[in-house]
Amino acid sequence: MSPRVLKTWRTVFHHGEWLTAAQINERQNCPPSGTSQSVSDWKHGGRIYSVTVSGHEYFAAYQFDPCHQPLPVISEVLAALGPLADAGKIAAWFHFPNGWISDDEGRPVAPKDALDRPREVIAAARRNQNTYVA
Repeated sequence: MSPRVLKTWRTVFHHGEWLTAAQINERQNCPPSGTSQSVSDWKHGGRIYSVTVSGHEYFAAYQFDPCHQPLPVISEVLAALGPLADAGKIAAWFHFPNGWISDDEGRPVAPKDALDRPREVIAAARRNQNTYVA
């Protein structure tokens, strides 16, 4: 991994809440019997994504509602992004400000901070063209 990619990844991972499957399950109102059952099903169903760091799998907390169920917009964004080379690029796409999503003053906003505006976030993902730079 190049120093530039490593720096980007450290920024993404250290500026947000990342959860393990067990932590997600613990926070649910009706946790599944298996420690990663629901989370694994959601991931394989394209409803959420994960990253692996030092052999451990983590999920960005912004993918979940207050009951720790997947937000519907995440699966739509993942489908719109299409196949990216790795989950790190997906995480970076969500983390960094995106020129296609802006606040009231016209400043770029990170997709993770605009999930309450799904149309804009999905449109930005469609414009992505297999890169995480907007």
